[in-house]
Amino acid sequence: MPKKSLSRPEEFLHFLKKYIGADWMLELRASDLILCDKEMLERDYEGREADLLYRVGMPDGEEVYVFILQELQSSVDYTMIFRILVYVVNTLVKHFLDTDKNTRERAGFRLPAMVPIVFYNGQERWTAVTNLRDYQRGDIFGNHILNLEYYLVDLAQVEEEYILSTNTVLDNIMYCDKFRKKLELAGAIRRAYGRVEGLGRQELEEFRNWVKYILLSVCGDKMAVVEEILSWAGNGEDDMAFKYNIVRMFEEEREEGKAEGKAEGKAEAILDLLGEVGAVPEALREKILGQKDLEILRGWLKLASASRTVEEFENLFMK
Repeated sequence: MPKKSLSRPEEFLHFLKKYIGADWMLELRASDLILCDKEMLERDYEGREADLLYRVGMPDGEEVYVFILQELQSSVDYTMIFRILVYVVNTLVKHFLDTDKNTRERAGFRLPAMVPIVFYNGQERWTAVTNLRDYQRGDIFGNHILNLEYYLVDLAQVEEEYILSTNTVLDNIMYCDKFRKKLELAGAIRRAYGRVEGLGRQELEEFRNWVKYILLSVCGDKMAVVEEILSWAGNGEDDMAFKYNIVRMFEEEREEGKAEGKAEGKAEAILDLLGEVGAVPEALREKILGQKDLEILRGWLKLASASRTVEEFENLFMK
């Protein structure tokens, strides 16, 4: 989920109302939300900070701070509630100390509410506890122990039809983000691309930038491949041709990956053999690892197996 989209109050409000929908959120307007400066973002015990922090003006005049942590990884973080606890405490301590001493010692002084949200896009179901009470031992103490709870948006549990029931850049990115297999992802991008085209030039550019980022990770950082896929998505080509081209492109990528993998394997085998007869100089190691021609590597492998010392290999290697 892109930070850029959620940095717009309108988009963040859409996210709150559609994907969380707590009663207190439903009457909010975009003008009630103010994105806080990066300087206000505190860090948790591992030095990580929240992705976004908003100051929200409530209808009764009170202010609430809403922050979101995007857990963009495949595995569940079972320490999440503790991370949030540390983040909340750090933020409130900073707020307390930044408040004038005379003000904070008055009877009516109150700390602002801190509302945490966790967005998770992994395929494994989120099974970590969502409140601090369940993270502590001692369930006989009731409300006499500290508690804290976060809102969870587990993308894998959100139905595709529900995501696509509205059409914003954020909705379309969340829809695509549900898919991990290459062809399914390509199909989702194709569908979302057609929806985003009707939103406007700025929205389309934002979506394209997100797609580039995702496809580059899938296609081995090859921009030419990504641009070709995007051109297919946007030129009105029929679905059969689009799918054929996607399959062809991914097959080519896979074959190239196999060849690179074979080269790396042979280079490592050469270094293993040489390592048994002596220390391999760094310059020689780099030359071997940098070679991608399988025929040359096969020849070097024979040399390495016949060499009694690294120096002997180097002498034959230089010929």
